[in-house]
Amino acid sequence: MTIRAIILSGGRSNRFGGVHKPAVELGGATVISRILGTVRTVDPLAEVWVAGPSEGLSEAETESVHSIREEPAFAGPLAGIAAACSALQTGEGTTVAGESGDVTLVLAGDMPLITADHLGELIAACRRGEAPATGTDDRGKTQFLCAAWPTALLLARVESIPDPVDGAVRLLFAGLEPTLVDVESSVVADFDTAADFERIHARFDEGVRSDQP
Repeated sequence: MTIRAIILSGGRSNRFGGVHKPAVELGGATVISRILGTVRTVDPLAEVWVAGPSEGLSEAETESVHSIREEPAFAGPLAGIAAACSALQTGEGTTVAGESGDVTLVLAGDMPLITADHLGELIAACRRGEAPATGTDDRGKTQFLCAAWPTALLLARVESIPDPVDGAVRLLFAGLEPTLVDVESSVVADFDTAADFERIHARFDEGVRSDQP
């Protein structure tokens, strides 16, 4: 039973001054490096796809992932998911996609506080329910970009969308009832603006202080 992850890093970051959000540093590590490290904590052998620029990853980290780019560039997260899924179906990964029990995580590249515990809970819930599993954000809305999918189902849903360019990720969930997993909203916080990132930085600092003896 294989675990895969698609980390989406292809946005323009317009509201963040055009600075590539996944490459921003938080506590001495970049956002995307933190996300990758969390995935590797869950499963050191997870097959990871970065859909978009790999900026922010070290050379060793870059070599440990598969890189793909949505077509055209900046076509949105759904297009990034579709590009990664297309590569999986054509056998560009290291294992056969879609076998029973296989799970693929779909993760935004601007969610640095995500924890291994939460990802583990998503994976377990996904396998139990044989349906996508996700949590809700601080507004009580389904967090579509922090979800665990049965790989075969994700591939089928992507194929059912004629044109993913600039499409909404919620289209993947249309007609489905995802399993909702309880999670502290700060864990799945993402950021679009400098003010958003400052709030995440404050939460990170609070966590560091609480871990100190």
